[in-house]
Amino acid sequence: MEIKINNKEYEVPQLGFKDMVKMEDMGFSIIDLFQNQKVFSVAAAYVGICADCKREEAERLIEQHILGGGSLDSIYESFTQAVDRSGFFRKLLGRDQKE
Repeated sequence: MEIKINNKEYEVPQLGFKDMVKMEDMGFSIIDLFQNQKVFSVAAAYVGICADCKREEAERLIEQHILGGGSLDSIYESFTQAVDRSGFFRKLLGRDQKE
């Protein structure tokens, strides 16, 4: 799976524990952000993972993406798809389907 930001394709990694740690290192608590629907912060954390960059650079990339005609919705939708593909994140965020 890939995400396009500013006409550049980034490979979306299989989200796991190490990505949660990186998001926390960027100053984000993804559980709180997800539960409180803080879309902008979720997008910045996610872009930081996909682009392998620090928070400030992720925020700059998103700003340029939106100024260039891109949408925040596409980034957030890519994040939710990545969460749905990740057993770790599904479990952590309480999105596991109970059979």
